This record gives sequence, structure tokens and C-alpha cells, in this order.
Amino acid sequence: MTRFAASVTVVTAYDAHAPVGCTATALFSLTDQPPTMVVSLASTSGTLRHITSAGLFAVNVLPWRLRALADRFARLPSGQRFQGVEHTALFGAPLLTGAVAGLVCRVTRLVPLADHTLVVGEVLHAQTEDHDDPLVHYARRQTRPET
Repeated sequence: MTRFAASVTVVTAYDAHAPVGCTATALFSLTDQPPTMVVSLASTSGTLRHITSAGLFAVNVLPWRLRALADRFARLPSGQRFQGVEHTALFGAPLLTGAVAGLVCRVTRLVPLADHTLVVGEVLHAQTEDHDDPLVHYARRQTRPET
């Protein structure tokens, strides 16, 4: 499985008081009409709990230059992950400043599978930036696509 290259993303939402999020590489575009995304999160994830409660989430595709955020959102305690991280609230979800792409999705379905839950979301808003190469996870390391 380590030979499947994947975009590195931070999946975000709001709890009652603040933004929350976690690093995720297991996601894909499901349909074009309507535009729909699927994200796989650990069923015990605090971020999943907040996404379920809010009914909204954002997918932020990290650029190479912000690769430190991948570790930050994977390892730090949830209350510290957003400290000093620039973001904007758009359509009810936090979008990270400088992301290669950002999507805000409305949860349409939750599908528990093994120890994860698939979060299906209809895309409400999409934005892209062409200013940097995306961060890719491949063979257990961070890299960027060769151009």
C-alpha cells in the first residue's frame, strides 16, 4: 500500500468554539454530478465527531512548502493544531491559507467500515491555487510530483 501515491490533505471542521482538523491521505472524488468527495477517517477520530456534529467539512490539499502542517495535524494534540495556522471560514468550514486546493463539503452519508468511517460529502465550494507543487505521500515519505 505504500506504493500508492496520495495527496496529503488536512480535513477540517468547526467544533462549537474553534477549528479542528487532522491529516488525511485516504480520500477521493466520487462523482462529478453532483461533485462529491469521500474521506476515510478513523472512527475514533475527534475530527470525525466534529464533522458529524457540524454536518460540514473542508478538504485542504497541502502544498510542498507547507509540508510541516502534515505532521502538525497528525501528531499535535487537537487543541494545538490550529495555533498560528492561517485559515478562513468559508461556507461554515475552515480553509487553510495557501492550500493548493480547498473544498467545503456538506455531509451526505457516513459509512462505517472496519475501524474507519467513510465520510461522503457534496461539494459546496471549491477553490484552487497554482502557486506551488502539491505535497504527496509515497513510500512512507513526503515528496512532490516531478515536473
